[in-house]
Amino acid sequence: MYLVKKTAYYSSLMLGIILFSFILFHMVPSDPARIILGPNAEESQVLSLQRELGLDKPLYLQFFNYLKKITLLDFGKSFVDGRPVFKEVMGKFFITLTLVFFSLLIILVYTLFGIHSVYLRKIAHYLNFLFISTPTFFSGLLLAILMVKYSPFSFFSGSFESIGDYVFFLFPAFVLALYPMGILSRILIEEMERILKSQFIVAANAFGVPKRAILYRYALRNAVIPYIAAFSNQLPAFFTGAFIIEVIFSVPGIGLLLIRSILERDFPMLEGIIIMNGLIFILTNLLFETVYPLVDPRIRKS
Repeated sequence: MYLVKKTAYYSSLMLGIILFSFILFHMVPSDPARIILGPNAEESQVLSLQRELGLDKPLYLQFFNYLKKITLLDFGKSFVDGRPVFKEVMGKFFITLTLVFFSLLIILVYTLFGIHSVYLRKIAHYLNFLFISTPTFFSGLLLAILMVKYSPFSFFSGSFESIGDYVFFLFPAFVLALYPMGILSRILIEEMERILKSQFIVAANAFGVPKRAILYRYALRNAVIPYIAAFSNQLPAFFTGAFIIEVIFSVPGIGLLLIRSILERDFPMLEGIIIMNGLIFILTNLLFETVYPLVDPRIRKS
């Protein structure tokens, strides 16, 4: 029953996102046929293209045709250069997801670094304050300037064909990771310190349980529960931050594609970006809702 409810909820949410993109497209005062043909096109050409695109049909029929194409992964073609929208959006999303993946690795390494000892946790506490209080755009601009001036890896070829492309990705990934890294690390460390002072940990110490086992088997296992919850809340901010970072570092991901599509009024591309963003948001939430009961027995029992 739980799975059925979640499937129905996320299916209706996805349908709502598709409906939103469709309505947004039709609320724009510009005529898609006129955009494709240009301002100097004859009226007969515009009317002919409107019929070809199905824009002369009733709105509800347009929506059902639109929905049918979306289910077949047909997002249409770009108004600007005729490229298939789905292929273009997926290619750019791969670059953005790679950036997010590198950021997650940096966060994981930093988090593990901060829990090993009391001394390291104190260092992490001050670093977390710095990471949280520094605006992402400021740290991004500062690092971008330093890269251009001092780093040999100051650009991305767009193909991941060289080691330099992967090294380049570490810089924007580090900037993207800073704020969530500070938030998540602080939550985990504070929870670890609270658990390490609890009675069952004191009892485990009294019975001679090894320190390593206490730290990882008991403390970390319990502290990771609120960490995962906070992580799922931070994940949408990853993609929002990734768009900003891509602009600062000229990473040809979904962020630059979004800005270019807005400036060029490429509505099919914008719709594809909105729908794919919504789909990734839904899938990540579904993943966390599946994983969370596995680490928290209280959720399984309820």
